[in-house]
Amino acid sequence: MKAGTPLPTSPGNSMACHGYEAEGSKVNRPAGEMLTWKFVAPNVHDFVWAADPQYKHISKKVRDGLVLHAFYKISAEHLTKQYEALSAPAKSRYGNKAENFITAYQKEWDSVLVLASKAIPYMDKTFGYYPYKQYSFIQGGDGGMEYPMATLLKGAGEDVVIHEWMHSWYQMMMGTNESLYPWMDEGFTTFAEDRVKAFVHQSTGFIHAGSYGGYFALVKSGVEEPLSTHADHFDSRFGYSTSSYSKGAVFLEQLGYIIGADNRDKLLLEYYRKYRFKHPELNDFIRLAEGVSGIQLDWYPQFFVNSTKTIDYGIDSLWQENGKIKIRLRNAGKVPMPIDLMLTFKDGTKHLAYIPQYLMFGSKPVEDATVPRSLHEAWRWTHPNYVLEVEGKLNELKLIEIDPTRRMADVDRSNNKLELMW
Repeated sequence: MKAGTPLPTSPGNSMACHGYEAEGSKVNRPAGEMLTWKFVAPNVHDFVWAADPQYKHISKKVRDGLVLHAFYKISAEHLTKQYEALSAPAKSRYGNKAENFITAYQKEWDSVLVLASKAIPYMDKTFGYYPYKQYSFIQGGDGGMEYPMATLLKGAGEDVVIHEWMHSWYQMMMGTNESLYPWMDEGFTTFAEDRVKAFVHQSTGFIHAGSYGGYFALVKSGVEEPLSTHADHFDSRFGYSTSSYSKGAVFLEQLGYIIGADNRDKLLLEYYRKYRFKHPELNDFIRLAEGVSGIQLDWYPQFFVNSTKTIDYGIDSLWQENGKIKIRLRNAGKVPMPIDLMLTFKDGTKHLAYIPQYLMFGSKPVEDATVPRSLHEAWRWTHPNYVLEVEGKLNELKLIEIDPTRRMADVDRSNNKLELMW
């Protein structure tokens, strides 16, 4: 249902609205008992069709050329069974009453288009203009399954609604081979989902903490496999899903740390512009990222996609020498990265020491103009230690921290921060 732009068949007598036709138009009925509809869906690689005589249909025009639809039904018997299958903690969220669960379920579906209408301006601006004439949220399936211009949903919770709709960009418009690059589908979508939810709620703080936490849990589990593993060849479901969703999202947010968040966002729009409907691969994305940022990035997928090596930087020691502060850093991990080192002084002033990774053959632009930044010699990936110097007096220094934004996926942050108690 609603998988494309419908075209009614041969002329005849007008009949009641069926939800497919444009507002104000008449449906012509041919002779006989059957009315046929033909659906046209341009630039798609899959489709879905759903029907139920008990579906409630709501629609909302959210901008010129785009109408959103929702198809759902409320069955007390069916939803009571769903409620009974919930865990005890989940039931407690509804006051241990099935009727509260049903009320909440209906409220989600009744308001799904309100949520979607809030999200679409940001989605258009950040990830590229949604090009189709419609999108449908359809009750069906056993969770959430994405299709071009539609998704099947068990329920209309905010997370699944936004996630499945963002699949319109990654994977529907891009058409990336999900067997070879599942993380470029699920991971990019998870990253975008977090961005959209943060916009809707005007959230602050580190909005990708969940994805980073998932990745760190994967590292500790001992079952991690490279992102380059074929989707059907992972040894465990946990390894596949956490790699694809969590580590894939980390890849994008961490790329913003490497080339600058503004460059990363420009890259996503350029990715949409250049590769929409063209089935891009990883190398296409990396070459485009290099063109947007002016930074060499071959090393990044080599380490973070093609291996399970991890990042672990730390503060080793510091001292005063010739009127300057000397700081020794160490790399105990296997993945080379650029370093943002934030220095905070007793008077509240801050200074960011930026150390590019040698393999970048370049440096990211200043991201926060309110904090002075010094650019230092690139850190060669073969060297385990690095010493830098900055202006200032050691006894006036209060705090040193590697990567205060926490965008670098350092698996052990216990040695990233040093507070000086003078």
